[in-house]
Amino acid sequence: MPLHAVVLDEPTLQRGSEAQRVDWESSVRGLLSNATCNIDAPATLFIEHREQQFVLRFEANGERIATVAVDHQVLAEQITEYLDTVRQITDANSLNQMEALDMAKKVTHDRAGRVLKRALRELDFDLETSRRLFTLLLSLKVDTTRLPGVRGHLRTY
Repeated sequence: MPLHAVVLDEPTLQRGSEAQRVDWESSVRGLLSNATCNIDAPATLFIEHREQQFVLRFEANGERIATVAVDHQVLAEQITEYLDTVRQITDANSLNQMEALDMAKKVTHDRAGRVLKRALRELDFDLETSRRLFTLLLSLKVDTTRLPGVRGHLRTY
């Protein structure tokens, strides 16, 4: 498995509530559970949440593999659309409306994953890993613990 750890920067950890830290740990577990990329040795992803960007630094065996800065603006459209859709799901009046909105949420999540996949092209992240990374970055940018329906998708099959 290429990624074996994710380390969040100290200022982010300090500003997070207990609920947020639990949420971040869950997102990290999801990301690490099946991460696929071209890193050969077990690697650690260090995430620094700065005012205008996320800095993603990958290290293996004590050596830097890559550093990628992802400006918040790059993900702004997907984050806004994703959060708007989640809020609409909460207000949905029917199962059909909820299913349609859930599909829209999945499509937005896929688009965000593709944006991150392109940003991390040198590491050859697969789409699912990129989607899970988006989930983590979203929760670092926005307090998702206050938004019902942000986790998971409807299972109607």
